[in-house]
Amino acid sequence: MDQVEKIGFSHYRIHTSIEIDATPEQVWAVLVDTKAYENWAAFMVAIGGEIEDGNTITVDFQLNPARPKRVTIDHRIEVTAGQEFFWAEKGPGGICDDHHFRIEATSDGRTRFVQSDEIKKGLTWLMGWKLSAIYRDGYQAFNQALKQEAERRAQAS
Repeated sequence: MDQVEKIGFSHYRIHTSIEIDATPEQVWAVLVDTKAYENWAAFMVAIGGEIEDGNTITVDFQLNPARPKRVTIDHRIEVTAGQEFFWAEKGPGGICDDHHFRIEATSDGRTRFVQSDEIKKGLTWLMGWKLSAIYRDGYQAFNQALKQEAERRAQAS
């Protein structure tokens, strides 16, 4: 279930997930193909760098698809190959971000993709609820785009 939960005064948790008709390996292959993000991804519309443990990647976020403005943030990532990657660091406004991308095999050979985040500290006390809602909507759009791309590639193989 997709949700935003207020944990404390300056702490929010966002959880989204989607079922994908592709194997975990096929979904992982789409997630780590950073050069192709500009062709399919929503919200996180570009990633510069490789999804490898300890790397720094540059992520371009487009919060409103009706506007061309992008926000670019560098993230140092931790990766468990074939399973998950995440970053946990301070971003704009002093907001600490703990953002996870995880794939899980389902019993029927499909994949559950889980994208979750915790935001806290900094300006979260002031704009946490609004920011969490923007993130949730963006993550849902990204998840849907990932589903379409992974299923397209799975059918083509």
